[in-house]
Amino acid sequence: MRERRRKVWSWTAFLGGIVLLAAAIWLDESVPNWVNGLLCGFGGAALGAGGSGLAVGWITRCLSPKERAEVILAETDERNVAIREKAARDSWYWTGWLLWVPFVASLVTGESLFIALTAGVIVLHNAFLLVNMARWSRRM
Repeated sequence: MRERRRKVWSWTAFLGGIVLLAAAIWLDESVPNWVNGLLCGFGGAALGAGGSGLAVGWITRCLSPKERAEVILAETDERNVAIREKAARDSWYWTGWLLWVPFVASLVTGESLFIALTAGVIVLHNAFLLVNMARWSRRM
C-alpha cells in the first residue's frame, strides 16, 4: 500500500512539473517575470522530485530479490535509521539558521516583499518543526 501511494505521488509530481513548465512556456509574455520564475521554479522542483521517485522505484525493481532484500534491510537497520534521523535534525537546525540570512539581507536593503516572504518561511519552518516534534513524541 505504501509503495503504491509513493508511486502515485511521484507520478503526480512528475506530471505536475511538466504542466507547470508548459504553462511557463505558454504564458511567457502574458504574465510578469516573477510569476514565470515561480512557475519554472516549482515546475522544475516537482519534475525533479517526481522523476527521482520514479527512477528509484524503477532501479529497485531492476534489482535481484537478494539485492532488494539487502536494500530493505539497510533502510530498516537501527544504526542507519539513527544516522538518518541525526542528519535530518542537523540539516533542519542549520536550515533554520540559514533562513535568517535572506531575512536580514532583505531588512538591510529594505525590500518589504522579501521581508514578508522570508519571515513567513521562517515561521513555517519552525511550525513544521513543532508539529513533527509533537507527532514523534506521541509515536515514541
